[in-house]
Amino acid sequence: MNKTQPVLNTRGVVLRTTDVGERDRMLTVLTAEHGKISVFARGVRKITSGALPACQLFAYADFTLRRASQYCFLNEATIRETFLGISSTIEGAALASYLCEAADELTYEGGDSAQMLQLLLNTLWTISAGTRPLFLVKGAFELRAAAISGYQPDLGGCAACGCETDPAGDRFLLDVMNGRLICGECYDTLYRVHLDIAAAHLPPNVPLCDEHGQQILFRRLNTSALRAMQYVLYTDPKRQFSFSVEGEGILLFRDACETYLLHHVGHGYKTLSFYKSLETL
Repeated sequence: MNKTQPVLNTRGVVLRTTDVGERDRMLTVLTAEHGKISVFARGVRKITSGALPACQLFAYADFTLRRASQYCFLNEATIRETFLGISSTIEGAALASYLCEAADELTYEGGDSAQMLQLLLNTLWTISAGTRPLFLVKGAFELRAAAISGYQPDLGGCAACGCETDPAGDRFLLDVMNGRLICGECYDTLYRVHLDIAAAHLPPNVPLCDEHGQQILFRRLNTSALRAMQYVLYTDPKRQFSFSVEGEGILLFRDACETYLLHHVGHGYKTLSFYKSLETL
């Protein structure tokens, strides 16, 4: 290794690991100041390697790295938190894997990732501690991660009339494509007749689109689900998971948060499919 290569001291979470040969490992590490970093850890899989605990998936550690043209080489690593409780259940490990994969895609090298790192750390700690339901942790991460990545929806009131409560009852619609809220009364007035007519002329399973060819996608919310989503977006990040959802709002919250993130990312995740397969068992 060229000793003149600049040294980088940083702290971050391991989002992804790939074994190379019999002793080495490639890491993807999310840091606050430097964004996502690719790290080549030589010999880290040897039994005698003191850096091995810091080079595992989900590990939060201090890293001393030497920069190269394509990635960094690991000099030293000191573990700060392993989140051992995540592996106590297969559901928790599957969920953490999915959320790390999403964080990997939503961040980039050289970017300011302080908010995403804080969100991920809070999420991993909560999963490890087992203090909150997994569906709540998952939905809160998905919605907050979308907002941090530039897709924050405006849920302060109906985008059409400005009301904060639905005059027609406990019914709201999340306009997923445009990131806005529509009350039930405005939906009935502005959208329902048009969408019903359009749907009647389309083959089954063909998505509705507006005049610009963009998909029209709504997700129903009730007051409980909406208040939970508002809390996730507007509360202090340190209290990210200190809320509850009741009754039907649980299913609506889960569906809306997941749909919103996946729509703006543009695809699904194999890790998410695996996690959801565990939920059905």
